[in-house]
Amino acid sequence: GEVGARNHRQVLNPSAGAIVAFAFSLKVLLFPAYRSTDFEVHRNWLATTHSLPLSEWYVDETSQWTLDYPPLFAWFEYLLSRLAALFDGEMVVLTQLGYASRATVAFQRSSVIATELVLILAAYLHCRRVSRRAFPLLAFLIALNPGLLLVDHVHFQYNGLLLGVL
Repeated sequence: GEVGARNHRQVLNPSAGAIVAFAFSLKVLLFPAYRSTDFEVHRNWLATTHSLPLSEWYVDETSQWTLDYPPLFAWFEYLLSRLAALFDGEMVVLTQLGYASRATVAFQRSSVIATELVLILAAYLHCRRVSRRAFPLLAFLIALNPGLLLVDHVHFQYNGLLLGVL
């Protein structure tokens, strides 16, 4: 009852929400920032998994950026490609090498932000069991982590998602 509701509010207090909202806003402001070649790598993987049958995902050489991640990640790219096609259908055309429309950049950056929420959710669930007062600090350390910011948000990786799943 009341104790459970109070403990829930204590874990998800305004400071934790403000930290996550600030980090989200910062990452959205970085949409037009530098993109590594991994941007095209992941765009090509979206196109590969969207356009080709499964049997060709690992052997297609339309681009120099062949799919070389494990199958579970390829299926993740496949699911993302279904959403990507709704944002900009050209993004998932296999022969659109180097394609980088605003919608494509926004989609790819948004997908990294959205999947990073899995890590924040995992931290929240952990803090509910271990130390309810630790979540604001943990949210800060995760949401503004320079390593995740540089690797995931510049190189379009999904380490936040993977860490959250672990």
